[in-house]
Amino acid sequence: MVRKIALAILLTTAAGIASATPTGMTCTTHYFLGIIPYEVCTWNNPPPKPVVAAPEIDATSALAGLTLMIGALAVLRGRRSKVANA
Repeated sequence: MVRKIALAILLTTAAGIASATPTGMTCTTHYFLGIIPYEVCTWNNPPPKPVVAAPEIDATSALAGLTLMIGALAVLRGRRSKVANA
């Protein structure tokens, strides 16, 4: 029973931390049909979009991956059991 209570407290704390509002965001609570609450959050100043560089794969890396895949397939194929005809 103590474990269940401790787990409930831990999960509730984790959910509260995960739902924390970041800086620069304003959240207000609205009510759907006057009963069901939901939250609407807006950015005060939208954060700049980060530039993400695409990874480049050179020929050496591609050949190494292909060799690894072919070797793994050869090992898996070699482990098949041989059925002997009696």
